[in-house]
Amino acid sequence: MKGQLKGLHHFPGHMKRAIVELSKKASLCDVLIELCDARAPLATRNPLFEGVGENKPRVIVLSKADLADPDITKKWVCYFNGQGLYAVALDSRKKDVLGIIKQASEKAAKAKREKEKRLGMKPQDLRLAVFGIPNVGKSTLINSLAGRKMAKAENRPGVTRAEQWIKLPGNFVLLDTPGILPMESVEESLSLDLAYIGSIRDQILPSHELAVSLLGFLKDQVPGAISKRYEIEESLEPEELLRGIAAKRGLLLKDGKPDEEKAALVLLKEFREGTLGKISLESPDA
Repeated sequence: MKGQLKGLHHFPGHMKRAIVELSKKASLCDVLIELCDARAPLATRNPLFEGVGENKPRVIVLSKADLADPDITKKWVCYFNGQGLYAVALDSRKKDVLGIIKQASEKAAKAKREKEKRLGMKPQDLRLAVFGIPNVGKSTLINSLAGRKMAKAENRPGVTRAEQWIKLPGNFVLLDTPGILPMESVEESLSLDLAYIGSIRDQILPSHELAVSLLGFLKDQVPGAISKRYEIEESLEPEELLRGIAAKRGLLLKDGKPDEEKAALVLLKEFREGTLGKISLESPDA
């Protein structure tokens, strides 16, 4: 179980405008690159994106693959490829990112390249649109592709706000877009996954409840992760585990009791940074 937190309804006005603009710009592009977090590919795929550029080839990029279980990530790549998409997994900070995206984009644009060849044309610039919900590593990917800092990258949702075209090395032009969250309420399990990885502002869900829920998930699905990191007995209930983390880290209130709020923030930060290990929240086997 991932807790009893309710689903979310979170759709700022600038995101609504962005989805309208994205739909217009997608018609100008040859390949759509959709980013989702390798730890939670389903939760981080915006259903609204399905109606954007319906006839355009699409590359699914499983970002932050360095933080996810590599075996499960391989299964996700096969899963998306089986749906007629072009899927790749990567760590956007690595040097080979440009080559990976170029190769996947050329495969996706095979029909365009064949048409150019039939018409006796030289290969034209491939126009790529990259999009994804907040905090899936979109700005980091764009900066890696461009080889310089073009997009503002911060580890919090909602930083990128306006579209910009970016010339990449070779025959590629990239359209950056703001991060967008679903308009509809997100079901509980998916909203929790979004909150765990930081794709929802921390103010939306109480950090204490979120941490307790995450501890329950780790205890059930990733045995050993808690005890290895915090040296506490995992047989305890999630609330007790949180108090145990506070005690181990010396996070105490003035009366000497465990500061559960600070412990919750420590847990969430270390999970998001991969300190607890390579952990996937979703698997196609489920």
